[in-house]
Amino acid sequence: MSIKKTKDGRTIRTGKEYTDFRRQLYDKQKRLCIKCGRVTRLDISIYFGNSFHVAHRGSRGMGSAIRDDVVGEKRGQVEGGKCGACHREDHQ
Repeated sequence: MSIKKTKDGRTIRTGKEYTDFRRQLYDKQKRLCIKCGRVTRLDISIYFGNSFHVAHRGSRGMGSAIRDDVVGEKRGQVEGGKCGACHREDHQ
C-alpha cells in the first residue's frame, strides 16, 4: 500500500494510495465519464455500466508493464475516468 517509482520513472500506486488517487480523479471530473458524460459512481460494483473506472492510455500491458498511475499523455498513463460501459468498449 504505497506509491512506488520504477527505474524507468513510472508511478505505481497500490492500496490506499490507488484508492485516494481514484477518488481525486472522480471528484475532479465531477463524477462524469470523460467519454460519454454519464454520471458515474464509486460505491457500486465495477460490473455496472455506470461504475467509475480509471482508464489508462492504451493497454496497461502484460503484468502491468507499462502502467503509470499519473494523469498524462503517454501510453500507460491515465487519460481519466470512464464509466464501466465506455471502459469495457476500450478493451474489446
